[in-house]
Amino acid sequence: MWREIRLLAASMPVVASMSDVAASGGYYMAMAAGTIVAESLTLTGSIGVVTARLNLENLNEKIGFNKEIISRGKYAELIAADQRPFRPDEAELFSKSARESYERFRDKAAYSRSMPVEKMEEHAQGRVWTGKDAADRGLVDAIGGMSCAIAIAKQKASIPQDRKVTLVELSKSSPSIPQILTNLGTLIVGADTAVKELLEQLTASKGVQARMDGIIFERSNNSPLSSSILGLLKDYLSSF
Repeated sequence: MWREIRLLAASMPVVASMSDVAASGGYYMAMAAGTIVAESLTLTGSIGVVTARLNLENLNEKIGFNKEIISRGKYAELIAADQRPFRPDEAELFSKSARESYERFRDKAAYSRSMPVEKMEEHAQGRVWTGKDAADRGLVDAIGGMSCAIAIAKQKASIPQDRKVTLVELSKSSPSIPQILTNLGTLIVGADTAVKELLEQLTASKGVQARMDGIIFERSNNSPLSSSILGLLKDYLSSF
């Protein structure tokens, strides 16, 4: 996305307007714009990378769960093997990967803001700034809201400030509570009907049936009654 915004900004004015929060990934996208506008108390910056991998060894032992992984390759289990701690070489690789991801983020921020990497490092390292502090450090260009961003965009596009422009809202509206409840009820009813039909089909089947979840969901793919709930269950069961 950063690259595409940069390409767009090369052919037309692109102005990013920050609202209350535009940090980390939000700043990553905004810094590709030609101009960044933030409000005084906008939380932004957070040029950093946070990554982790759980070690569930003690938890698995406590609940009596055993996980075995068949893998090929020295680092094939780097992320998947959460039933044991890192080996020393895995820990080193994991840390190196996180560091390289951070440096790519920092270097792109420096490039986008026409700032030396060494200077950007002083403002990065995951630090979060208010809009005013970010402006003082060259991370944003102006303090203001949407109207300020529109005025800057008009100026860059040589559009008179008194000319009215059409604002196109691209974000998807959030569903209302009644819509959420209606959709949930439809999913539950559909799943209940589909499961009953599939169980009747399985009862009539002959022979040994292994991995029942796979049989059920293989059949549900061809059933007009299959629902997104079954899809979620399929993804869950397939993870074991």
